[in-house]
Amino acid sequence: MFYAFLMHNSSSAVELREAKAPGRAKRRVVMKFGSRLLTGNTTVLDPLRMASVARAVVAEPETEVVIVSSGAIAAGFRTLGHSTPPKRIQDRQASAAVGQGRLMSLWGDAFAEVGLVVAQVLLTNDCLTDRRRYVAASRALGTLLQAGIVPIVNENDTVSVDEIVVGDNDNLAAMTAALVDADLLALLTDVPGVLSGDPSRDPTAHLIAEAESAEALREFCYAKKSAESTGGMVTKLEAAERAGIFGIPTVIASGTDEGALAAIVGGGRAGTYIAAAKQPMAAREHWMAAQRGLMGALVVDDGAVAAIKRRASLLPKGVVRVEGRFRKGDLVSVIDVRGLEHARGIVRFDDHQVDRIRGLHTLEVKDALGAALGNVVIRPDRMVLIGDEEE
Repeated sequence: MFYAFLMHNSSSAVELREAKAPGRAKRRVVMKFGSRLLTGNTTVLDPLRMASVARAVVAEPETEVVIVSSGAIAAGFRTLGHSTPPKRIQDRQASAAVGQGRLMSLWGDAFAEVGLVVAQVLLTNDCLTDRRRYVAASRALGTLLQAGIVPIVNENDTVSVDEIVVGDNDNLAAMTAALVDADLLALLTDVPGVLSGDPSRDPTAHLIAEAESAEALREFCYAKKSAESTGGMVTKLEAAERAGIFGIPTVIASGTDEGALAAIVGGGRAGTYIAAAKQPMAAREHWMAAQRGLMGALVVDDGAVAAIKRRASLLPKGVVRVEGRFRKGDLVSVIDVRGLEHARGIVRFDDHQVDRIRGLHTLEVKDALGAALGNVVIRPDRMVLIGDEEE
């Protein structure tokens, strides 16, 4: 991986001068707030924190803001008789069901005070891996922003299971930034940004103002989680990397500092700035590369791996085995017999059809399926390389 230079002087923080997307009048920012931040390191949501966010957003009318908010479990677990945030998945789901409405009520009240309206948007990973639902979500969010409404995005914890869970709201925020073609992803926390060490142990720890990549900051991570949070600096850097490959820079900054909030919304200086990739992926490629928890995979032989590295089609002859369930048009992983992922692509058959034609020559496909459905499993223009090939 490429390791970038770092600037260790906090006074050299860069101006956040992201260009507006072509044809769009306003700058667009996705801001993520975690449970620990919204509760002030307690287990109770703090309306004053939300009010400070609303004031920062309304003060900059030339910026459209999407908020990715944790806090549903924190808002609901006491109603179910728990004294602390529960561990069992069914208890967390039930707590989220109770708390999501309360969370939205608090956000609604905060923004109503400044004359703005909010909208609830609940997502699961299958909303992001299914291309049609992904496009539908993107259009809905765009319509809300154009209407001057502030979308409040959260994972739909009540119905999330292992197969469709995103898992943490840092990565959900990165995917949301791609959904709305944001100019900036802001991951807000209870520290000023990425620090050179743990300030409780290292008195020389200082803010790292700027980096050219998230990878360059990983050595500075140290654990800091609480019972009601699922993230941490590691997931923030993972999210920044995801956003970066789409051309979206990331800021990690304090969500308790109203000056930092105002700077992020207004395009000023704040926290740690992580630059976007110099050669970002196209929208479709990024969508494919950024997804998590794919439902299906095609195991291919070494000849097929070599072919897709040359940007050739994946043909039935190179498919060794089918894993999982998927439909025509779904995004699937392409892995070798050792389990290493080499590509992802939009498959042209369902899992049963691929299983019937795997190992066949292209001329034999029609007879095997009983219909002229094509003879290419994944076309190169519907595929993105993963790992070393992409680097």
